[in-house]
Amino acid sequence: MSSRTPSTDLQSSSAADRSSSSPSAPNGKATPAPSKVTQPDESVELKNMASESDDVKAPLPVEEDIMQLARLGEVAAVQKLFESKKFNAKYKDEEGITPLHWAAINNQYAMCKFLLDSGADVNAKGGESVATPAMWAAQRCHYYIVKLLLQYGADPLLTDVQGYNILHLATIDGNAFLLVLLLHQEIPVDVTDPQGHTGLMWAAYKGFPVCVDLFLRWGANVNAVDEGGLTPLHWALVKGSQTCVQKIIEYGADKFAKTRDGKTPTMVAGEMNTMRVWYRALNECGYDASGNPKILPLGLTSFVRTKSMVSKFFFLWPFIMIPVAIWILSNMVIYAAVPIMLVAVFSLQWVAQQVANWGPSEYRILQRTPYLAGVFAGTLFWVGVRYVLKVLPTTYASHPILNVLFAVFFGLTTYFYILSMIEDPGYVPKLGSRNQQRAVINELFDLWKFDDENFCVYCMIRKPLRSKHCRRCGRCVAKHDHHCPWIDNCVGANNLRHFVLYIISLEIGIILFIQLTFSYIEILPQPTEPQCNILNDVLCSFVLRDTFTIVLDIWITLQLIWVTMLCAVQLVQISRNQTTYENMRGHSIDHAHPSSQAITSAFAAGTTSLDAAGLSASGHGPNPALAPGQHHRRRRHGCFQQWKRLLGLDTFFATAQSGFGESSGASRPKNPFSRGIITNCRDFWCDPAPYFGRREPGSAMVGGEIVNYNRMYEVPLRMHSGGRAGSGAVYTSLAGEDPEQAV
Repeated sequence: MSSRTPSTDLQSSSAADRSSSSPSAPNGKATPAPSKVTQPDESVELKNMASESDDVKAPLPVEEDIMQLARLGEVAAVQKLFESKKFNAKYKDEEGITPLHWAAINNQYAMCKFLLDSGADVNAKGGESVATPAMWAAQRCHYYIVKLLLQYGADPLLTDVQGYNILHLATIDGNAFLLVLLLHQEIPVDVTDPQGHTGLMWAAYKGFPVCVDLFLRWGANVNAVDEGGLTPLHWALVKGSQTCVQKIIEYGADKFAKTRDGKTPTMVAGEMNTMRVWYRALNECGYDASGNPKILPLGLTSFVRTKSMVSKFFFLWPFIMIPVAIWILSNMVIYAAVPIMLVAVFSLQWVAQQVANWGPSEYRILQRTPYLAGVFAGTLFWVGVRYVLKVLPTTYASHPILNVLFAVFFGLTTYFYILSMIEDPGYVPKLGSRNQQRAVINELFDLWKFDDENFCVYCMIRKPLRSKHCRRCGRCVAKHDHHCPWIDNCVGANNLRHFVLYIISLEIGIILFIQLTFSYIEILPQPTEPQCNILNDVLCSFVLRDTFTIVLDIWITLQLIWVTMLCAVQLVQISRNQTTYENMRGHSIDHAHPSSQAITSAFAAGTTSLDAAGLSASGHGPNPALAPGQHHRRRRHGCFQQWKRLLGLDTFFATAQSGFGESSGASRPKNPFSRGIITNCRDFWCDPAPYFGRREPGSAMVGGEIVNYNRMYEVPLRMHSGGRAGSGAVYTSLAGEDPEQAV
């Protein structure tokens, strides 16, 4: 018995689970399958199919062994056996296992279809697990096979010997795509196993956040109880996945629910050594350690828990921080000004962090709030104030052209900044009903494209080419470039040009303001007796004329560094018709012939899961006696890495590196959307969409033709390799670690 068990009382709630064996091994036995079976890319063999009695039968030749032929997918050989009347599609061995079972578990799509067309019993149960072919396929995450069996009448509510139906088995394996398929088959979301465990309980116990989120969004009962009185929250605390615990609390779970033995979630967390997870989840959701809502003095509780109010606070707070810091530096002795300024800035930021700690959970990290957008907006505001009150009255007569130019670019920067920040970046429209979602899923199955590259589990939509789901926005964005914290918005098909115009105007505006302020300071009278601690008399005389403006110049000059790099990166990407995300992750093109794509998809059909741990072969029920496994942790990045991403240094260096790679002849995957530098630039800048206004959602120009990224699922024919319509060059969406999640 593990040392992590909560108590005998809590264990008794799942005694039936612990006494039962794991879900049947792929060979239909209740004993563990050989290690080879656990490899997803290898077929399941019949090594354990021999009788355990002393009478050992001589093995049949392969060409006469229908089980082996079904496992190998030899349709022609099986057809000969049927024609010779030696076997038929409904053949069963002594354990009730059919050829369809073996074809299903080995992902032999063509064989399954042939057997079904030949009259195989789609709901036949076999093996000691007494499971159907669909259950066998589900345990291996072969959801293309499951879909085929469902089309031929497989009953998703049938159960195996342990009382698990196909929804339970899919949840145990953590395959979100299989869950999506099954939930769209009208399976009750809260269907229980013999011990009263719902799919949500299984997902919470196994620690699969994506599956938990999917069940909750589908309407699963967050306060359902099993026969021991345990709720999904109890089971989530057994595993100790903070994401699962937090998500269940957010959906209204009873934080004081008691089991039949009087165990509250807090008591379960204490016995399972997951108290830290429990307290952090409560804190993230706005509750104290006792599970009661946090109460702030002066009636501030409703303020900090309202996302719109907190968002405005983070955006406006830098408007105070920036002038305070500049005023301290410009009005105190340098030796005292620097430490006092640092103390003041860190104190103000501490206040902001406290608001973040009390605010909505998605605002726990300042970089993920409108705070950085407020830093830029505050800088822009105070530059404008200083210009109108000080610089313009002094220089309008001596430098009229410079003033006009600065006023124009200041206005352009403000306009395009606001437009980039408030504009829809290109959200892919969601579907209006589950019937529409089901139709899209069926279409993707027909195209062999039901996978994470073509379907978004969160938005339940088909993903257009070059789109990406932004977790901060909670939407899929067409032609997703990146999520920019400086505008607190995504940059995508609808606002990419406005964003580029914003940073170009900003670059020019900063240069003009610096030049204008230097002319302004030269006009000001020199101080009579300049005294500085660390500067010579000439610099001292210059700085003391208007120290506030000089410090403001230094501040915006620092911003000029990253703005310049950002401009360079965006202009290079425009010339390549490339997005920042594609630049950082690379392109991938599948040149496979369409006839071979189905075969490739069939082999890959059972490997897609949103959780690496989701391919577990274990079938133990929610059992607190089992020590929770190692939790999957997202790789942490240091402060330097975070700021490098925020300032765009990583993208700049990646762009420079790829440029050197091209100049040195290094091979790079071909970008299917690039039509050459001149055409790419013309497509971007000569797009008929208005510069001062919003474009039609998703529209853009590629190769001189108008396209819509909201509905682009295939590369336009003119961009196929060699310009041939049937060449089969297909853009494949990018996979790998999401760069945005590192910040």
